[in-house]
Amino acid sequence: MKSRTVFFAPGRVAPGMTLARAITDREGKTLLAQATVLDTEMLDRLIRRGVETVAVLVPDTRDDETIAEELRTAEARVGFIFRGGGGPAREALRAAILNFRLESTK
Repeated sequence: MKSRTVFFAPGRVAPGMTLARAITDREGKTLLAQATVLDTEMLDRLIRRGVETVAVLVPDTRDDETIAEELRTAEARVGFIFRGGGGPAREALRAAILNFRLESTK
């Protein structure tokens, strides 16, 4: 079965979910490795440490057409938000947001 990466606050993650990405602290030290199966104690520690987002794997039952439509919608939404001109910083922000949206949709 396919899976996809979804981003949640630690308080919304259920024990038994698997990390899609490693979790690091502000200094870059790995707190939990990718593919770790989370338990209640781990999630409580993440909340106490102030971790805001956790990337977990969830089953993906979408077909290719649905995924393609979600990608088009994400691109259109970011394009609408960043319509008009702007400088390099604005373009960098647009690219970062688009990459995040596309990654969370795939």
